[in-house]
Amino acid sequence: MRAYRVVVVFSLLLVALLGLQLLASWTTAQTILTKVVYDPKKIDLSEPTPPYVNATISSKDHLWNASLVDGSSILMEGSLPQQLGYVVTKFDDYVAVFDGESVVQKIWARLYHMGVVDTTVHKPFKVELTITGQLNDGTPFQGTSTIMVKMYSSTPPLP
Repeated sequence: MRAYRVVVVFSLLLVALLGLQLLASWTTAQTILTKVVYDPKKIDLSEPTPPYVNATISSKDHLWNASLVDGSSILMEGSLPQQLGYVVTKFDDYVAVFDGESVVQKIWARLYHMGVVDTTVHKPFKVELTITGQLNDGTPFQGTSTIMVKMYSSTPPLP
């Protein structure tokens, strides 16, 4: 009889733990996958740095609503905050505006990481940059896109 009680108590504890696990998975916010389009799409590192780089963020996810984006949460590559952001209501897009010089520094860092800092190589490189952020309710979103980069006769900064 005592063994039966132990089995029943153990089963009840197991069911309770499974219930808590299910509850936790329901309350964990799913990351919304977004599409990101950069403007400019191409940057020549031997030319003057663009004053800013726009990242237009959109999604077809049913949870996405550009007017609910928490602008203070938006980061490029996990550390570069936007300077300005605005909603394009007609398309349900959010446009994050980043400082051009800071974006170029991120690009150089990525080129060094990729090991392609030879300015004698006259071919463009695709550099992926990721944007992350949250909606006002804490729902995270993330999107990655590429910028085509040329570095013809440019002088790379020190790593």
